[in-house]
Amino acid sequence: MAQLKGLGLQRLAILGGGELVASLLEIDAIDEFWLTVCPVILGGTTAPTPVTGIGFTAQQARRLKLMSLQEKEGEIFLHYSLQR
Repeated sequence: MAQLKGLGLQRLAILGGGELVASLLEIDAIDEFWLTVCPVILGGTTAPTPVTGIGFTAQQARRLKLMSLQEKEGEIFLHYSLQR
C-alpha cells in the first residue's frame, strides 16, 4: 500500500475475491464498499461472498453507512462508506 501511495495513487478499486477484501479490511485499507445484489440465490462453501477467511468478531465488525442505492433491471447497487 505504501508503494502505491508513493506512486501518487489516492484511490484504488479492488475487484478481488473475499480473501483479498478480508486482508484489506484487516489492515484498515478500505474506505468504501460498492456491492451488487443480484436476483440469484447461491449457497454452499464455494459460493461467492464479499469477505472470506476467519472472519471478524462482533467487536471487530466493520460498521457501514449507506451512501446511495440504485435499482436497475432487478439488481440493487449499494454504496457504503466504512465508519471509523
